[in-house]
Formats: sequence, structure tokens, C-alpha cells
Amino acid sequence: MESRDNNYYDVRAQDVKLEDITSSAHNAKILRMLRDDDLASIEGKEGALYIIMDYDSEDFFIVKEGDDWGWLGYFIGRNKQIRDLHLYCLPKDRDQVGAFMEGMKHNRSIEEFRFHHEIEIEGDSIIDRLAPFIIHNTNLKELRLLGIHFGLDCVHSLAVALIQRQHKALTCLSLEYNNLSNEALEEIIAALSGYKKLESLCVEENLSRRDQKYYDMLAEIIDLNRITSSKKNAEILRKLRDNAWNEKKDLYVADYDDSEGDYFCAEEGDDWGWLGYFVGRNKQIRGLNLYCLPEEEDEVDAFMEGLCRDQSIERLDIRRCEIDFSSLSPFIVNNGNLKDLRLFDVDIFCAHSLAMALSQRQHKSLTAFCFSRNNLSNDALEEISAALTGYPYLESFCVLENNLIGRDGCESLGTIFRSSALYLKEVLLCGNDFDDEDLQTLVAALTNATTLQSLWLSSNRSIAAAGLRALSQLFSSASVCPLETLHIEDMNIGDEGAEALVDGLRGNTTLKHLVLTPDSAGITSTGWTAFSRLLCDTSSINNTYRSNHTLEHIGDDYHYVSDPFGGPKLFRSGNYSGECFPGIPPAVVQYLKINKENYAAKIKIGRCHPDIPVEVFFGYKLKFLPLLVSWFVGFGTRKCSNCQNSTTREFQRRELSAVYKFIRGMPM
Repeated sequence: MESRDNNYYDVRAQDVKLEDITSSAHNAKILRMLRDDDLASIEGKEGALYIIMDYDSEDFFIVKEGDDWGWLGYFIGRNKQIRDLHLYCLPKDRDQVGAFMEGMKHNRSIEEFRFHHEIEIEGDSIIDRLAPFIIHNTNLKELRLLGIHFGLDCVHSLAVALIQRQHKALTCLSLEYNNLSNEALEEIIAALSGYKKLESLCVEENLSRRDQKYYDMLAEIIDLNRITSSKKNAEILRKLRDNAWNEKKDLYVADYDDSEGDYFCAEEGDDWGWLGYFVGRNKQIRGLNLYCLPEEEDEVDAFMEGLCRDQSIERLDIRRCEIDFSSLSPFIVNNGNLKDLRLFDVDIFCAHSLAMALSQRQHKSLTAFCFSRNNLSNDALEEISAALTGYPYLESFCVLENNLIGRDGCESLGTIFRSSALYLKEVLLCGNDFDDEDLQTLVAALTNATTLQSLWLSSNRSIAAAGLRALSQLFSSASVCPLETLHIEDMNIGDEGAEALVDGLRGNTTLKHLVLTPDSAGITSTGWTAFSRLLCDTSSINNTYRSNHTLEHIGDDYHYVSDPFGGPKLFRSGNYSGECFPGIPPAVVQYLKINKENYAAKIKIGRCHPDIPVEVFFGYKLKFLPLLVSWFVGFGTRKCSNCQNSTTREFQRRELSAVYKFIRGMPM
């Protein structure tokens, strides 16, 4: 290409035949608009010019053989209307590149310059020539350089140009797809220190090239809108980054949105590496609910690497994900605040890694651990169970709908239940297809669970009367298990199962809530009669006294309400519509209600035995009379609030009758 200077172009600008220096009439028209400062709207954006190769569009300057790059650069440089320049190609001839850049550097109107070469180009062929444009164009606000191979010398030239700018007006700098090293990135960030208006910095897209230093350098200046798919997601990252998260709220990461929670709805455009980084560095988040993961392995690894640095999360709930626990192990091992780990519908790869991570934790702070629908093998369950025996604060243990658990799996669970180091309060074993022998194996281990309050066996439909009869070991007065609630919903136990439970509950003083499904339990009048007799055997006063006065609820409609005095949640029979004990015969309900009262045994005796035989007390003579009166007085003041017929007059009549019979019948 012949040697030209600016004077060469100035002299010929008005007379040059534009058709001779372009490849098409359309390109000649664009040069005319540039020369005459009459740049029309292109692509609906006033003052925008697109220079591209091999693209069919009437709005772009389509570069072909015959287009003179020197003249194109010159007319761009002198134009005063162009605002946005999008350069998608450069000539192969370095002289033509130099001629184009020499002309373009004189432009002072361009506010956004975007360079994105279709094939990665060496930076030294463009950056040095572009530096004068960057330094002197005071209107430049957005600089996007994509697909450039930056060497350290090239980066240094760009950094110097940024430093030498008098007007630090840049609001956006994008250096994506450029293979920037951390050393190069560090120099660029240092050069940007004076750019107070910078809102967006976009760099490397290749996750495998990032490390902790990369994230640390960019965290405060990265454009959150460029690494997320929505404004809501960007705002969530901002709160995480700035430690402005509400500690009372959980973070949900899902492939759907929900207005009722802080959901990060992951879609195309969301950067999982940055999400993991900001979660990992946040100090306020307490609960993380992970309901999806990306398909690409490098994205999963980048997210996990960031998450594993977190030290504040107390509750981790993972659902419907494929997890290789070797990548999550550092989080489990090192997060000393983790108390609650729940895995639902999770395909667990390398369960051995999970067991090892649980064993290696220095802080055995887990209080709740749950598996659900994970298809754990017996070997995996054995390893995990053995690891959990060292967690003295574990209160809730849950294995749900893991249908691969067999007899060996029950033995593995037994290692947890037998551990004297644990203080389990709640065990959930629903939907595991346990049979009678499985339950017998589990109960044998649970008999020594001295803190167990709630046992869930619901939806184990193969359990019948023989298995339920084994529960008598837990209900027995000789047992140290203080079980208060038993769940057997969605199980057809029939009358035999009901009678097995009744036999076990005789003499029990701990179980308050028997949660079952009346409509599907298969219990007829025979079974309900057994429950009625358990609660109040009216055959004699002694049998009434020895009846069960602890069981307060049978059925499936129940809920918890807050204690008005600030105590723990209280168990209430009945649904929210106000209906109590639906599906339970009235003959049973009346005694369940009495059991909620103080002195239930006394109330039942008073109701069911109007004429109390006093002859057996004659031996005490008149010494017993004050006790008899006091018993009735105390009974009258505490009569059952649910006993409609127990009026004050009735109790007075019984008191006088008993005193009269005692005095008249006592031998003098």
C-alpha cells in the first residue's frame, strides 16, 4: 500500500471518486455519509456503524476486495456524528491495518467502540495503533475488545493508554475471550483505579482459566448484569457480594422462579462460577436450597469451588441434582457452622466421599441429616451410618423412600440408633418398603434411644400386625425410650394391627400422638373398640385407673401452633377448619379429650363409676373420711372441660352419697 499521510487524504477527500475506493455502491454510500457528516440511522440506532465481512445486510459496511481501508479509517476519523463503531474484521495486510487505525485515531465523537474479530488476532497488531484513540477521545465511554490474544507487552500498552487518558469517563470495559493471565488482568485493574464512573468490567469467559485471585480482583467491579440472566439475579449477587443479605432468609437456586422467596432462577446467561464465588465469600447467608445444577461439568466445578469456601451456611438442602460429593467434600469438612444437611432426589456419585467428609469434620455440629429418594445401596448406607455415629448433637435423622434398603440396610441404621453418643429426638423412615422383620430389626436398636420423641414409619405398607407388635418394646415401661409421637399414615394396619398397638400401649406413659390415616387404616369397629378399652376400661375402678391416660391424639388431621407464652410449638388435634379428630369414633374421641386434662384418671373414674364402693376403706374408720371429702372437692374443681353432663350439682350429689354410704356402712 502506498505511503499516505493525513495531508494526502485532506487534499483528495472532496474529489475522490468513492466508487473507486469501495467494493459496492452501498459501501460508497456509507463513505459519502461519513464524509459529509450525514450518517443515517443504521440498525435503528442513530450514529452507529458496523464494519463486517461476509454478511448480507444493507445496513452494514460489508468489506470485500476493493475496499480501501485507509480511506475508511480517514472518513471515520473526521466524522463528528458517529457514536458507535462496531468493528468485526480487519484486513490481513498489516499496512492496511495501520492505515485504517491511523485515520480512526483522530475521531472524537465515538462513545462506544466494539472490536470482535471472527478469528483470534494478535494484540500487538491493533492495541499499539489503537492507543492514541483511547487516550485522546474524551467521549469514549464503552470500550469492548473481544477475541484478541493479549501478551504482556500488549496489555502494558493498553494499561498505559488507560492511565494517560485525561478524562476518566469510561463506564464499560470488556476484554472477553482474550486469554488474559492474572498478571495481565492485575495490571489492567490497577490502570482503572481512577475510573470512578466505571460500571461494567467484563473479562475471561473460560471457567477453567479462573482461580481465586481472578475472582478477588474483579469482585468489586465486575458488571453483575453481564454475568446474570435477569435483574433479580443480579440483585441477589449484589446482596451476596456486599454482605447485605438478610440472615433470616434462605437463598434458593432453581431452574424456576417463585415470588415467595429469594429465588436465583438459573437460566442461560448466568455465570455459575461467579454465583459460587459470591455464595462462598458471603458471611450472612444461613440457608442454601440448591434445586438445580448446570449441565456442563466445568460450570458445576466452578460453582462448587466457590461454595466450598463458605463458612456461614447452617442449612444445605439439595434436590433433584446429580452430585459428585468429592467436589462438595471441602464444604462439608470445613464449614463448622453446618447443622442441617438434606438430600432429596439426589443421584449420589461417590457416596464414599460423603462418608469420608462426614468422618473428617472437626466440628461435629450436625443436628439434622436427611436422605430422600436417593436409591442408596446398603454399602453406601453402612459407610454413612458409621460416620454419623460420631455426631453427638444429631437430633433428627431421616431416610425416606430409599427402596434399595434391605435387611442389611436396617442393620446399618441400627448402628446409629444404638450409639450412646447420639441424642436423637426424631427418626423418619417413611416409604422404605420395610416389612415386619425389618421393623423388628430397627426396634431392637431403638430401644436404647433414650432421647427419641418422634418416630415416622408412614407409607411402609408391608408392615403388618407382627411388626407393629414389636413396637411394644418401645412402649414398655421397662424401655428407656421416651417416644411421644408415632406416625403410621398411609398404612393399612387393620384390626389386628390396631390390637397389636393397643396391647403395646397398655401401661405406656409417654406416647401422646398416634398419627394414622383413618380412611385407609382398615380399622373396623372391632379395632376402635380396642382403642376405647385401652383409653378407659370400665370393667372396674382399678381397670379404669390402670387405663392409658397419656394418649391425646389418634388420626391424621393435626397441626402445631405456637405457645402463647413463648414456649415450644404445641401439638393440636384437628385441622384448621376447626374439625377435630375426623374419622375417629366419638367413643374414642371422648377419652382422647379427657387425656388432655389434668387428673384424667380421676375424671374417668368419676364419669364411669357413679357409685364408688367405699366398703374397702372401712378398715381406716373415720381417718379416711377427710381423704374421701378432699378427693371429691378436688375432683369437683377440676372436672373435665369436655364432659357436658358433669355438672357441679352432680358431683355434689356423688360426694354426699359416698360420705353417707361410708358413715352408714362403717361398723362402729
